[in-house]
Amino acid sequence: MKKKSYAVLLLIAVLLLTCPSFSFAHAYIKKSVPSENETLVNSPPKVSIQFNETIQSAFTSIEVYDAGGKRVDKKNGQVNAKIPSIIEASLKPNLPEGVYSTHWRAVSSDGHPVQGVIPFQIGAKSSQPVLSSKESAGYTPHWDLIVIRWIHYVSNACIVGVLFFNQFLLPKEPRKHIALEKNFSSVLRVSLIFLVISVILSFPLQATIESDQSWLEVFNVATLTELLTNTSFGQIWMVQIVLLVFLGFACFGVTGNQFNKRLFVWASFAISVALLLTKSFTSHAATSENNILPVSMDFLHLFAASIWIGSLTAMVSLFAKSRKSTSQEQDGEIIQRFSAWGIGTVVVLTLTGLYGSFLHIPNLDSLFNTGYGRVLCGKVILFMIMLLFATNNFLSGRQNRQKGLKPSIWAELKTGLIVLALSVILTNMLTPVAKPPGDFQETKTLESGNRISFQITPNRTGENVFEVTLSDPNGETIKNIEQATLKFESLDMEMAEQTVTLNKMADGKYAYKGMDLNMEGKWTLTVHVLTKNLETMDAEFITKVVSP
Repeated sequence: MKKKSYAVLLLIAVLLLTCPSFSFAHAYIKKSVPSENETLVNSPPKVSIQFNETIQSAFTSIEVYDAGGKRVDKKNGQVNAKIPSIIEASLKPNLPEGVYSTHWRAVSSDGHPVQGVIPFQIGAKSSQPVLSSKESAGYTPHWDLIVIRWIHYVSNACIVGVLFFNQFLLPKEPRKHIALEKNFSSVLRVSLIFLVISVILSFPLQATIESDQSWLEVFNVATLTELLTNTSFGQIWMVQIVLLVFLGFACFGVTGNQFNKRLFVWASFAISVALLLTKSFTSHAATSENNILPVSMDFLHLFAASIWIGSLTAMVSLFAKSRKSTSQEQDGEIIQRFSAWGIGTVVVLTLTGLYGSFLHIPNLDSLFNTGYGRVLCGKVILFMIMLLFATNNFLSGRQNRQKGLKPSIWAELKTGLIVLALSVILTNMLTPVAKPPGDFQETKTLESGNRISFQITPNRTGENVFEVTLSDPNGETIKNIEQATLKFESLDMEMAEQTVTLNKMADGKYAYKGMDLNMEGKWTLTVHVLTKNLETMDAEFITKVVSP
């Protein structure tokens, strides 16, 4: 493929990486006590935050400070032993009136940190300025993570793919060619070396992520021991090291016997596939409450991608450096075999990719307006481009048009390597969370041309403020109002209708404050206005109410 074409592909990848705003977290807050900007009458005994998923104890903290920056908790912040999705800390007794802030940092079970600040107030008459809340922020993938984990993915895929290619795609006759065996052995050795390096470097890399320290700071016994013994990543990393030791012996048996010992070949293949499985246990899929299916689908996605990209690596190695090992007819046969298996991998990649998208993308808005969604779109686009190259290679193989390495095979492999890079970023990027609907605001125009504007704040269960504004066709305020009422009706449950009278705030403006929206779901709210001329104006509004 021409250099200009790949410049376009790389530009797409760069734009996707630099443009999105990373505004969502892996773990997000479901409830906090005290809640954000809540005003308390008395000093609370403790503060607590509940998340949507399990929080690990290592590198998690919760601290409370007063307006002067003095710490007022008992320094006993911890994950709740009975409910591991809650972090909590006891407060010093009888805190004076004033403004306080809960500073929290949590590491979710997939090893990704999030943090934020929740302000609250004790006493309604505090003269201290109210603190503004700080949006929770999570880890943004840096170049060290992208490079190290991309090398991990590529090297693991090369081992899986080369072994798969040798066993299933390569005709029996070329397998005995000495030059080809040496070439494949070199690919295995190099891939194994890079896999070992990437796995070893992944440990201090994860320490920098979870502890929020630099590379120079994490090399201390306390941090590394904490990561190794008290995190999910540490346990999985130890499994990876053990598997690498066995893989090293197995690959030595493969290369030392020029692929003639099938036991070593199959052992190497099985262990390299097991290493792929360990990666799924550090992905987003592992955070699901019932994670067997998500982890399985994530593993199948990785396995199919490794077969595709690893086999492409083997083909490039074969055609580029061992051209005399196969005839033109055998080249065509290899490509046809690969394409047949490729159909299966495409089906698996498509189905598992769709499943992952439904799992992590809550709505279409998240697909196009979040960093995770945009990078996912980029991955899909490049995957489709890769599929076009694969189709072209399949047709070329059937016609035996050219012996040796075709430019489209190189192009397919290079596109696949970019796709793997985007996969690394997606695995470590903040997944979108469906935003609550927020304030409700809508305007209805009646047949007479008059308009009724209706607003609900904050449009959640509990106390809300309901505001109605009335205007004529010219936009002027309607003044001759006798009475305005608001009727509540739940659409999800049979409940008695309730009607309240709105209070006049100004000419044409009416409001009411109450706790009438007392459950989640869809509600119909009907505004009924009676003028002094005994004329009526009615407008019906439907809103979806969520919990705070």
